[in-house]
Amino acid sequence: MYTRQIRNTESVRSILNNLLNQINYENVYQLPYNNNAQILAVLSRRRASRRIQSLTGRILMRKNVEREALRLQIHNRYIINLATDYIWNSHSTPSQRYQFTNLANNANNINQNRASRVRWIDNTSTLVNIIQINNTQITNNSFENDFFNGTRFDDNNTFESLILPAGF
Repeated sequence: MYTRQIRNTESVRSILNNLLNQINYENVYQLPYNNNAQILAVLSRRRASRRIQSLTGRILMRKNVEREALRLQIHNRYIINLATDYIWNSHSTPSQRYQFTNLANNANNINQNRASRVRWIDNTSTLVNIIQINNTQITNNSFENDFFNGTRFDDNNTFESLILPAGF
């Protein structure tokens, strides 16, 4: 029933207006983590998935609006997104938008630089180990030989090559 009520435009408008009237705009315009892009970059990487969240100024402001909405016991994402869009487009000054956008860009640059450094790892020892896979191991019996060295399918001296047709 609550979902039906929320979808009604009059109800949405009423809830949105209440939120916008009761919201503490000082909290909304406060830059996250005291304007520290390093902390913000780390937190955008700390997700269950390995994907790094690309941040925008609007996303950072939406987190503040979410916090205020939860304080006012409004949990509807649609209302929160509408309030964020209204505050971002109509209520905030260009300098406030610039501060949020600049912080988001700094955090994204930190993550991008970190990702490019992490990608260039010296993997020569791993490649040497992979090359050594083709070296045969010296074993005492045929079971160990097959286990450690694998089965050779191009060897024509095995029993299988004598009874199976070519190509198997």
